[in-house]
Amino acid sequence: MSIFKQFIKSLFSPKHIAAFRMQGIGKTINYLFFLALLMCVPMIVYMFLYVISGSESAKGIVEAELPVLALKGDIMPVVFVTYYLLVSFILFVKVSIFGGTGLLIARILKKRAEYRHTFRMAAYAVTLPAIITIILELAGWTLPSGYLLDWLITGAMLYAAVRYLPGAPK
Repeated sequence: MSIFKQFIKSLFSPKHIAAFRMQGIGKTINYLFFLALLMCVPMIVYMFLYVISGSESAKGIVEAELPVLALKGDIMPVVFVTYYLLVSFILFVKVSIFGGTGLLIARILKKRAEYRHTFRMAAYAVTLPAIITIILELAGWTLPSGYLLDWLITGAMLYAAVRYLPGAPK
């Protein structure tokens, strides 16, 4: 299944998220890097708009008072790559935490799972909250408890996916 089909299926189907646990870890890691790239889009759009249409007085103040924050043409790729790596790292940490949480949920529900399975399931369970975050950032909205909502949706998707796992042997 292509990465785009996985992306679409992981937005709404916990059953498919549970099935994705059997994929190779390389495909899952590739998917996480793809998702991190999508999550960088709002920042790239805002940076591009700032550089193109930012007011001259604001640029002058930033360059005079805070030269570290001045964005020159040659530093833009470095900023983008650094931001992408930071988002990727945070996404991997989040998926790792939810991999452990998924293992705990599987034990409580008496389902058969290993950490490698729950890690892969968590990687696909973060898709819906990531897309919601992207849409909200592009719209310029902020939620008071955005991170809490993000983690609750991820936990709910992971819980729903764990329910589709086979039962533990008796």
